[in-house]
Amino acid sequence: MPSSVDPQEVHKWLQDFTWDFKAKSAKYPTKYDMDVNTREQFKLTAKEYARMESVKEERQYGTLLDGLDRLDAGNKVHPKWGEFMKLISNFLETGEYGAIAGSALLWDTAQSPEQKNGYLAQVIDEIRHVNQTAYVNYYYGKHYYDPAGHTNMRQLRAINPLYPGVKRAFGEGFLAGDAVESSINLQLVGEACFTNPLIVSLTEWAAANGDEITPTVFLSIETDELRHMANGYQTIVSIMNNPETMKYLQTDLDNAFWTQHKFLTPFVGAALEYGSKYKVEPWAKSWNRWVYEDWAGIWLGRLQQFGVKTPRCLADAKKDAVWSHHDLALLAYALWPLTGIRMELPDQQAMDWFEANYPGWYNHYGKIYEEWRALGFEDPKAGFCGALWMMEHGHGIFVDHTSGLPFCPTLGKGALNPRFLEANGKRFAFSEPYGERMWLQEPERYEFQNFFEQFEGWELSDLVKAAGGVRSDGKTLMAQPHLRDTDMWTLDDLKRINLTIPDPMKILNWQPVAA
Repeated sequence: MPSSVDPQEVHKWLQDFTWDFKAKSAKYPTKYDMDVNTREQFKLTAKEYARMESVKEERQYGTLLDGLDRLDAGNKVHPKWGEFMKLISNFLETGEYGAIAGSALLWDTAQSPEQKNGYLAQVIDEIRHVNQTAYVNYYYGKHYYDPAGHTNMRQLRAINPLYPGVKRAFGEGFLAGDAVESSINLQLVGEACFTNPLIVSLTEWAAANGDEITPTVFLSIETDELRHMANGYQTIVSIMNNPETMKYLQTDLDNAFWTQHKFLTPFVGAALEYGSKYKVEPWAKSWNRWVYEDWAGIWLGRLQQFGVKTPRCLADAKKDAVWSHHDLALLAYALWPLTGIRMELPDQQAMDWFEANYPGWYNHYGKIYEEWRALGFEDPKAGFCGALWMMEHGHGIFVDHTSGLPFCPTLGKGALNPRFLEANGKRFAFSEPYGERMWLQEPERYEFQNFFEQFEGWELSDLVKAAGGVRSDGKTLMAQPHLRDTDMWTLDDLKRINLTIPDPMKILNWQPVAA
C-alpha cells in the first residue's frame, strides 16, 4: 500500500466518505436493531491504516525472506512442532476466510456509517491474514525438511476427522445466518476470548521448539486483533438501544461460546502439548488465565451493565480445558492415517510432564500409549491400528453432530454426558446436552454427513489414496506414526490392517434418550 500517500489527502478523503443506505441489502436479515448513531472506535486509525500495515508487512516478509532464510530457520524447527504446524496454519487459514465473510456480513447490515468503516477495515485485515496463514505453509513447504502436508493439506480436509470441527466453528459460526450472531461468534468470542490463548501461547510454544517463523507471522496478525475486538464491543453497544435485545443476546452468546470452545479448547491444547518436544506452560493454566479470568471475568464484566452474563457452559468448559485436549489427542493417534501429519507417541520425558501437570494422566492415557507402543504402533509390519484396538475393546468413536468433532464416551475424561437420539429415520450422537439443545432448537442448521456416514464401507488404504494422502512416490503415506525417515508406512502396510470404515451408530449398542 502507498506509504507515500499524503496524510492530508487521506484525511480529506475520509471526510467525504459515506455509504449509500438506499441500496442496502443484507444477505441475511438480523433479528437485532442496530443503532444508526453507533460510533466506530478506530476511525482515527484509518488515517494511518495503509502506512501502518505497509510497515508491518515490510518487517514480516523482510525477516522471513532475509534474516530467517540466512539462518536456515526452517530446518531448525523441532519435527514434532513442524508436523503440527501443517494442521495449525491450514486450519487457521479457514478461520481467516470465514472472518472475511463474517465482517462483510456485518458491513451489509450496519446502519451507522462509522460502524461500517470499522467492519470494512476488518475485511481488509482478514484478507491480509489469509495471505499470512497461507504463507506460513508456503514458507514451510520451501524450507522445512519434510514439506509433504505443508504443500497439500487442503486436499486432505475431506477425510481429516478434525476438519468438520473447523468448519463448524470458523465457517458456520463466523459467517452464516444473523449478522450480529456472527459478530458474537467471530469478534466477541473467537477474537476477544480465544486469540490471546491461541496466538500468544502458540508463539511462545513455537519459539521454545525452534520455530522463529510462526511468531514472526502470528504476532503481526495479533496486532490487528485488538481492533476487531473493539468492533465486537461496538456491535453489542449498537443493539442495546432496544430492550427486546436481551431475549436473543444471552442465548446467542451461550451458543457462540459453546461453538468456539468445543473446537478451540481441545485442538489448541492438543497441538501445543502433543506437538512439542519442549514444554512451556500447561494449556489448562493458560486457558484459565486468558478465557476464565481475563475474558469471562474482565471483558464480559464490562458488558454486565447491559445485562450480559457469563455463558452457561463455562463451568463445564473449564473442566474441558483440563482433559478434552488429551481426549482429542488419543483419538488423533487412533486415527493417524487420516490426519496427514507425522505423530510420535509421548516418550518417557513427555509422560512425566503430563503426569506432573495433569495428575491421573498416566493411569488413563499413558498406559494405553504404552500398550499401543508394545503392540507395534510405529511398526509398518505389525498391522496395528489404534482405531481397531478401540473397537475391539468396546470403545466406540462417535461424531458429535453439533460440533462435528469425534468423541469416545468410554475413554473421554472431559465434560462428557453423551446423548443419542433418533429422528426422521436418522441417528444422532451428542457429547453433552448443550450441543443437543442447540440441535433441537435449529436442526436445519446442522445438516451434514459426518465422516462415518460419508465413508462407511471404504477400505482405509483406498480412502487415503483417493484423498491424496500419499507422497510423490505414489505409495508412501503422508501421515506416519513416528518421526523417523526409516520404516515409513505405505499403502500396502495400511491395507494389511484390513480396516473397513464402519458407522458406529449402526453397530454399537447406543441407546436413545427418553423423550
